[in-house]
Amino acid sequence: MRAIIFILGLLSIQLPINAQGIKFEETTWKLALEKAKSSDKPLFVDAFAQWCGPCKSMAKNVFTRDDVGKFFNENFINLKLDMETPDGRDFEGLYPVSAYPTLFFIDTKGKVIKKVVGGQQAEGLLRLAKEVLLKNDNSEEMAKEYEGGKRDYDFMLKYIKALNNAGKPSLKIANDYLQSNPELTEDQLLVFQFEAATEADTRLFEGVVARKKEVIKLVGEEAYNEKIKAACKATIQKSIEYDSPELFQEALTKSDKSLTADAAMFRYSSEMSYYQTFHQKDAYLKAADQLAKKQPKTITKLCVLLLKISAKTIKTILRWLKKPSLWLRKLMTSSPITTTCIFIPEPCSMPVKLTKL
Repeated sequence: MRAIIFILGLLSIQLPINAQGIKFEETTWKLALEKAKSSDKPLFVDAFAQWCGPCKSMAKNVFTRDDVGKFFNENFINLKLDMETPDGRDFEGLYPVSAYPTLFFIDTKGKVIKKVVGGQQAEGLLRLAKEVLLKNDNSEEMAKEYEGGKRDYDFMLKYIKALNNAGKPSLKIANDYLQSNPELTEDQLLVFQFEAATEADTRLFEGVVARKKEVIKLVGEEAYNEKIKAACKATIQKSIEYDSPELFQEALTKSDKSLTADAAMFRYSSEMSYYQTFHQKDAYLKAADQLAKKQPKTITKLCVLLLKISAKTIKTILRWLKKPSLWLRKLMTSSPITTTCIFIPEPCSMPVKLTKL
């Protein structure tokens, strides 16, 4: 007997994750702006009304997404502001609102970098946020101060952050500063190294990893792991540009040893991306197989990715689904929406609804 597995939305699949979304400050807009100043980050304000449909949609479907939350939490201080409250009306005295939602990106001096009226999809919101960071680039102004001889710790830390946010090289400047033997506390040294460690194939990165317990105490485990992933990704990108398999393996080895969570997920998903770039199908399938074994919850996403590559990968999918995990069995109870049907043998005799990527 055959069973039908329904695969939903082949072009827009999302692996179920424990999304945290954007962390909004629970304070007034003035205090949020003060925090933005002290954190040296722009302020993002969602100016909304309780009755606004698009506002509710963004709150439910956009702000809750893991990728959106990760980017905004790392780069902005975030505030949801009900414009029909006293604090909202006070805010509107300086920042006029004509429709809901209105999204404000405000710099640390209180100046509007960008103002957008109307609801946004996740991809559009992320694109706007990245444009804002580039627009808010003050690294050229700081470069003049640096060339003028300014070298105090607070300035140098902000300068490195500004260069990194703008996607500009910072390694040489960071190394030159540290080689000048500045008078720093141990905590200052670790925080500086942490901010400057943008690539995995550097001594700065090795210095951070060598003292990861101390670094985690200072910046938190989540921030530490995100930094490790970003640095390893940068080195992987460099390995692709220079066609260097050795550099690629170095990045993977360092991610294995350095990450305190999701090391297997990072390794095998990175291998899949790398091998897809170089059209190495067998290596890609091997990495996908390893990821399925280590992380069963990725099977739905992997099934779709493999089907998009070739129908020949169905054998691999069938092997994964022969003994469905408890999580996969739960998915099987969902009501399917049919877009593509694949017939497979028992024991998978129930429809599976694959969720969006």
